[in-house]
Amino acid sequence: MAYKLQHNSHIRYWFLGQYFGELIILTCIMLRRILGTAIQNQPLGLVLLLSIVAFIIILPGIFLIDSQEAHLSKLKNWQRYARLFNHYLQSLSQALILPGIFMVLSSMLQSRVTFWNNTIFIIIMLYSLIMYIPVGILALSRIQAVSGRLLTTMFMALIILGTPLTNNRNLNKILLDFIHSGFLAAMSFIVLTLIVMQIWNFPLPKLAWPTQGSPKVLTFLVTLCLVFIFFNTFSTATNWQQILTHFDFHISALSLNFILSGLEAGLLEEWLCRFIFLYLLLRALQHRSWQLDTAVIGSSFIFSLIHLTNLIAQNWVTTLNQAAFAFSIGIFLAALYLYTKAFWWPVLFHISLDLLSFITSGHTTMAAPSQFKWQFSLLIMAIFLVTALFLLSGSHREIMHKNVSELL
Repeated sequence: MAYKLQHNSHIRYWFLGQYFGELIILTCIMLRRILGTAIQNQPLGLVLLLSIVAFIIILPGIFLIDSQEAHLSKLKNWQRYARLFNHYLQSLSQALILPGIFMVLSSMLQSRVTFWNNTIFIIIMLYSLIMYIPVGILALSRIQAVSGRLLTTMFMALIILGTPLTNNRNLNKILLDFIHSGFLAAMSFIVLTLIVMQIWNFPLPKLAWPTQGSPKVLTFLVTLCLVFIFFNTFSTATNWQQILTHFDFHISALSLNFILSGLEAGLLEEWLCRFIFLYLLLRALQHRSWQLDTAVIGSSFIFSLIHLTNLIAQNWVTTLNQAAFAFSIGIFLAALYLYTKAFWWPVLFHISLDLLSFITSGHTTMAAPSQFKWQFSLLIMAIFLVTALFLLSGSHREIMHKNVSELL
């Protein structure tokens, strides 16, 4: 399947059509701004500068369709390095330029909610699910270095999530919820990397029901997940004396936006960290005695770093607490997946955790943690880390090694 995708001429035609479409749209955007008929609130110089930069970034993409791209070893050193650099350039720039162009186009729609506005935008939304496939196959999939794959996929995820398809408020609210929650962008990234990971010869995550391991251990893991979700969602304790008595079961905001936000976080972050990052590290460290430990810790460290982007909406103390917690829970979830081969388990746990937290608190950001919250977080982190260490030792480790050989 990977070979067919890499050499399918239809993908090249698709890339070329999309490539020249971007250039035409950029030209139209410049002309409309020069003529003063659109993007009125942006300075002319800024629009021209950004358009010229976009042209310069896009133009090297034409080399991706060259058949020599598949035989870089036959090129001269400077040509090979230039092509390799273009793989990174096009992967990251297309992740930014494609939704950016659609954002500008959607801003040109009528200033009121109409049937045609929504219909046009639905078409844009559907196309956005597959628009990264050509550059994924022709550029991202050709990156061979493990570090390059890790960094590029991480930054592509951040760029795609951080570049909404529209800033037009005059669209159907349901459509806007799919955009502002990040759910549609997450699905676009998953579709992109689903294909790229197969080209890199990685199988899809396992969704089987756990059949190995001690029933007592599996029961403990289920209980730990459920108890933590319960306390994280409903506990209102402000000190240790209240920990078993103070709960609030009130639902603050059951909205589509919160539901989609919970789904986005659980699906995307688990796909990125417990599938892409974990698999890349496991493959790179194959046959090393510390393969499991490094892959689990490394993927969880990246998971923690991703949460630092919340500094945009939170103070540094809150974000530090969240990043530290993400690191410990990431180690637990990675160990859980490798022990059970059940990818749905960390996904379902993550979705439940975020979704219930959003709809009970009424917001998607964390409040500044009190001294008690820090103490409670440290206790939970310790429990997750000890549990992960338990799974990574003894006979459980042997089960993991066997599972890894099947996963990869």
